[in-house]
Amino acid sequence: MGFSMSWAAVRGDAPQVVHDALALHGTGTREEIPESNITGAELPDGWYMVVSNRDGLRLTEDAALERLSRVGEVVMCFVEEHVMCSFAACWRDGQRVWSVYHDSGGRKGIEHLEVKGQPPASFASIRDRLFAEQSTAGGKKAGVDYIFDIPVELAHSLTGYRHDQDIPLMPKDAFEVLVSTSTTSERRSWWRRLVGV
Repeated sequence: MGFSMSWAAVRGDAPQVVHDALALHGTGTREEIPESNITGAELPDGWYMVVSNRDGLRLTEDAALERLSRVGEVVMCFVEEHVMCSFAACWRDGQRVWSVYHDSGGRKGIEHLEVKGQPPASFASIRDRLFAEQSTAGGKKAGVDYIFDIPVELAHSLTGYRHDQDIPLMPKDAFEVLVSTSTTSERRSWWRRLVGV
């Protein structure tokens, strides 16, 4: 089994403001690991993060990130380990600042990396290190995908969160289970997906 999830961390605003922007509310139920469909947690470095398993909140879509970035600076990350696809982006004031995308499935290949905008200074060293590890392992013919970790490590370098690692200084029950306040729009979205509109 692999991870299939997205998360978005917002800097500098109260959790309730983030919840309102995403039409969510807290349940009071807490988890050590974000296993529920949607959870939220305050990170030690001042970010508030929402985790969406199987990207149910569609945090990869521009509309959600644009709305959320009007609350504060947003760093988001998406991982789909079943097909080795990863994506990270930063948004501010309704605009995407940068994005880094890797998809080793299909025709793109294991060394695929698409960069838009100006990633932060930490990007170059992360990219160079992981491409060197990929080369050492056999490059395109390697049985491992180090390039997948470039967007993941970049988001981690900015927020301190990585989906497959413990976070120092986080309490054991850091993640609160969140639920949508917009059941009507969820039903409509499901129906639109079903009929293709």
